[in-house]
Amino acid sequence: MRRIDLIKSILVVLLIPIVLNCSLQKKQRNKLESGEAIVKHLDSLFGVLSNTNSNTKDFQETIVSVNENIRQAIEHNITSPRIVSEINSYYSKGKHDFSFAQSADKGFTVFSWNTRKLDYPIKSIGFYVSENRTIPTSLFGKPLRYDQIEIIENRSGIHTYILGGLANPSNHPNQYQLSAYRVLKDGIEEAKVFPSGESAVMVRCSEKDSTTCLGNVPAKSLYKAIAQESLAYTNGEYVLN
Repeated sequence: MRRIDLIKSILVVLLIPIVLNCSLQKKQRNKLESGEAIVKHLDSLFGVLSNTNSNTKDFQETIVSVNENIRQAIEHNITSPRIVSEINSYYSKGKHDFSFAQSADKGFTVFSWNTRKLDYPIKSIGFYVSENRTIPTSLFGKPLRYDQIEIIENRSGIHTYILGGLANPSNHPNQYQLSAYRVLKDGIEEAKVFPSGESAVMVRCSEKDSTTCLGNVPAKSLYKAIAQESLAYTNGEYVLN
């Protein structure tokens, strides 16, 4: 009997964490039904990401897991334009460890962040609206830390979304990239709206402090300057003075 009681006690101890975990997951699903709850939850995950000691043996494995939780929190809970609008209202630029940008027509949204991973240091997730639902999508090319989305409209009324972001904030703080996209019925496509049929271009600031040169320049203004050929072009980059 004592052996049976011991086994029962061990099983109870083992089951407690599982029950608590299920309870926490249920509460989490309830909390993530609003934009405010999603932002707060992301802040807590990014707190774990930034506080993880890089000197630990399992550092890369740990942050891979944390980044996966971040991705799931974004993709699985952001399912409607209402949620995105709530996030837009609650999000404060510069006060979070992730970037969030939304177009003026609310048709395109992007989340991006520094992952701390060696192979993929930056992660970006885009969302477009289809039949009143937000659909997650991967963006083309090398991921950037996007911080703005502008809209360019052609004569036919077709919207092109110009995403702007720092190419590599740590190594190249004076390089800014513009990437152009259009939303289709079944996804997104790169929009070749730049000179020479390009869908993405690099803008380099001639000053050392990019915040002075690029920080307050709208992506639409950069696009127009490039289209009007008013910026110098050298070594594959447009130069902004």
